[in-house]
Amino acid sequence: MSEKEQIQEVHKLSQDILRTLLKDGYEGDNRGLRKAVELLSRSVGDLSVMHDKRDVCHEDLLKGTLAKVRISYNAIQNNQ
Repeated sequence: MSEKEQIQEVHKLSQDILRTLLKDGYEGDNRGLRKAVELLSRSVGDLSVMHDKRDVCHEDLLKGTLAKVRISYNAIQNNQ
């Protein structure tokens, strides 16, 4: 998957997470939501490092970020 495709996937999943969380009647498990928030926070941190440091391996950071966002997405979806 190219860098652009990975970034688009991160964006798509983040939008899906928001839609799920903002649905009327959504009640997630606190433990699952806590894990999702932690992973999303780490993802934001990774993306900020990637933006600030041009010499960092973008490919590795994006792979890790995408994995964390996917796990968060699954945690949110499984808590419905």
